[in-house]
Amino acid sequence: MVQINTLSLMFRQIVTALGRLYSFVASVVVALLLGVATWGMWHYYRDVYVQDEFLKKGVATTVLVTQAEPQQRSWQDLFSNSTYLTVGYKGKAYSCRYVMDSGYVDTGDRVKLLYHSEYDAFRQAHAVLTFNESNRKSRLIGWSSIRDFTPLHRLLLLCLLLSAASFFFISGLVVCILPIPFLQTIARFILVVALGCAAVFYTYDIITYFRYYQQLKTAGHAISVPVLSTNRTTHGRKYSWYEYEATIQHRGRERVIPISEDEFDKATPASSMMVRYNASVDDLMSVGYTPTYGLMVVPLFFGLLVFLLIRPVR
Repeated sequence: MVQINTLSLMFRQIVTALGRLYSFVASVVVALLLGVATWGMWHYYRDVYVQDEFLKKGVATTVLVTQAEPQQRSWQDLFSNSTYLTVGYKGKAYSCRYVMDSGYVDTGDRVKLLYHSEYDAFRQAHAVLTFNESNRKSRLIGWSSIRDFTPLHRLLLLCLLLSAASFFFISGLVVCILPIPFLQTIARFILVVALGCAAVFYTYDIITYFRYYQQLKTAGHAISVPVLSTNRTTHGRKYSWYEYEATIQHRGRERVIPISEDEFDKATPASSMMVRYNASVDDLMSVGYTPTYGLMVVPLFFGLLVFLLIRPVR
């Protein structure tokens, strides 16, 4: 009996040790993936930033291609049909990455590129990063002031979020192996700063949301439009918080707008609905729609976390 208990105890200890080893290996793998993703995203941001500088300040110049070589010199070349051109300009040879997306370029051809005097380099004139900016759906649906950011600033925000996630995950992994009080203090300070930035951003976001709503309400003209269909979405299965939408026909286009619960209950396909249309922002909402006050919970939540972290411990 004693021997069986001893074997059972040893088995539990082995299982516990294997579980800890698995968690540690999985954490290391996740940390490596986050680090690589962060490194790659910052390199991509740098490339997009430089391309944006060329698009803003570059001078369109037609040059002669002296050599064209299909090569893979960077990770971007794995996802595109890239050719590296050698062109001559003012007695100097320049190398330029060229994506064959609009035509074929070979040795002896003349091609129009962008020349930037500060970088003393040529680049192809094309946008590296674009987002779908369709206004089919009203901005009040799934509101986010990030839509006001430029593509470059959105990418920078993603890089910062990845960097913060990588720092917290890797520092947490290091502290688990080697408890370093100084590193814990730095991590706590950065966490407070990150949460404070989130609280400020979401406060700005909710203020912008209510201003946009008031702009539609006060400056929008009331018009009648045909209803094509209605829909409602819920935030979680345990809650009865619904958002209501209607697909309408406006000036020959389908538009999705926010509506109230009463309008959702009354609206039927082929019926008409009174909406407010603001031409300056090209957006609509129903006359009976009221703002979603539940969005105020997010900045309050982050503000509460900051308060709990910075308050003195007794």
